[in-house]
Amino acid sequence: MPPRIQFDELITIDDWSGALRRILEAAVKATEAKDALGRQDLMDLLLNFIKLSPAKVEVLDMIAREAIQDLSLAEISASLERMTSSRIAEVNRSIALIDAVTAESKRDARALQLESTLDALTKARAAVEALNRIEKALSQPDTNLLDKLNATGEAISAATEAIRPQDADAA
Repeated sequence: MPPRIQFDELITIDDWSGALRRILEAAVKATEAKDALGRQDLMDLLLNFIKLSPAKVEVLDMIAREAIQDLSLAEISASLERMTSSRIAEVNRSIALIDAVTAESKRDARALQLESTLDALTKARAAVEALNRIEKALSQPDTNLLDKLNATGEAISAATEAIRPQDADAA
């Protein structure tokens, strides 16, 4: 809270310097407390000080102008700090989103690869079964070939079962 200054009661240089001292002390407190509204009120008060002060306290006006600049810089610094914190949080959210999308893409890619593999195994199994039926339909089937076709079909079935996602994994 800015000090109450009765400018119309300030007469001597000591009065004006005392008023400026009170304003500057409040400015230090507002800056330490990171009180943006307080800093703005104090800048307004300093502007009034400059506007209403007599010519004989021009040196004090110069100090008041510098204090306004310092308060402005403090506000700019606080704004940059807030913006930086906000940007860092935004970047972290973006990184987390990218990581999530990347992980999901990897899962999708694995699922597509697995789907293609399972499809190929199903087609291979169907081809082996078709060959098996054709061989059995012959008047003199080759038992050796039938055994190999059966073993191949069983191997394809085992491979399909081994790589097929389980219900617990899919959830």
